[in-house]
Amino acid sequence: MKNSISRSLVVLLAAVFAMTPFAIDSYLPAIPSIAKELNVDTAMISITVSIYVFGLAIGQLIGGPLSDKFGRMKVMVAGLVIFAFCSVMLALAANVHSFWLWRILQSLGGGIAVVGVPATIRDNTEGSESAKLFALIALISMIAPSIAPSVGTAIMNILGWHWIFIISGSLALVVAFMATRVLPKDQKRPSSTTSVRYKDVFTESKALGYMVSQSFSFSVLMTFIANGAFAYMIHFGVTPELFSVLFLVNVIGVAIVNRINSFLLSHHSPEKLLVNFIGLQVLGTTTLIASQIIAPGNLWFAVIGFVISISANGGIMANSNASFLKHFGKGAGVASAAIGATQFFTAASISALAALLSKESLWPMVGIMFCASLISLFGAIKANNHNGVYQVPLKSEA
Repeated sequence: MKNSISRSLVVLLAAVFAMTPFAIDSYLPAIPSIAKELNVDTAMISITVSIYVFGLAIGQLIGGPLSDKFGRMKVMVAGLVIFAFCSVMLALAANVHSFWLWRILQSLGGGIAVVGVPATIRDNTEGSESAKLFALIALISMIAPSIAPSVGTAIMNILGWHWIFIISGSLALVVAFMATRVLPKDQKRPSSTTSVRYKDVFTESKALGYMVSQSFSFSVLMTFIANGAFAYMIHFGVTPELFSVLFLVNVIGVAIVNRINSFLLSHHSPEKLLVNFIGLQVLGTTTLIASQIIAPGNLWFAVIGFVISISANGGIMANSNASFLKHFGKGAGVASAAIGATQFFTAASISALAALLSKESLWPMVGIMFCASLISLFGAIKANNHNGVYQVPLKSEA
């Protein structure tokens, strides 16, 4: 197995990985305009964010086995083409029902394409090298959610909201063309992987703890994204401008922890680092609990807890992916789809529950984040114990 891949392939995988946050965040500023033109309540368009997340999970379940059978490149390109076509159809939607339909189909295409990213990484690397690559791609793809709302606003103001989807589809076609040039055309599933099924993945006891860990740590992040506006602008009464700054601080925190993790991977295994970074997330959510007990009206106490909790994901997601996929050298597409779909289903459900409960108090939000981080830590420790990964404070490995 190779221990590195080309820069062009890294850029391609980052571009595919970034399609999802861009597809979600770029049209957020246009939701009121879309609702007005389609003559529906804003909530009827806002719900398409959740629709996209659930569709993305289903798309991965479809794309995983196909990528194992037909090769990463063919399936990734097919997913991107579906995404591009449906993006254009979203721009042409005449009513909310067709808008929902094309949004669902767009998300399926996105899921079919994105599942090839972790599978391709697993095809070419393993262990610490795999975790480093996951971290690098995540860092590059952070640009999308950071600039997507601003890009969407600019496009809407200059060309109209329809062009947000047209441009998004055009970018997907460009990435699809890149995939045909960069991804190995002969990368097909080895014949020995024919027996790998979803049942095999979900019954692999050595890997399940890592799946639980990734799903619930990601749920901490999604709960913040879904409820951050309520916490900062409604509960604490900050201005939209300050909210944007505070949100950006979390992105910067994730990037910093991401780079720290990449450095540490030269000396420590991803399994051990995973437990340490989840411990950092637990510290952050514990700080949030303390802020609500000691000083519930203190903005900056809560900000510290949020930043620690969210920043920890910069060291969690790469290590959990690498630790999980390490057990699936065969059928990496199915394994990638299983963990990706589980992650999105879990996070979407938990963040939606937090949104429903968080109407007058931060307690439901911070309580759910705290519990999710504890479940994540339990999953990682159990998986490491099952795999004989002895937990000790960080030190150089022999």
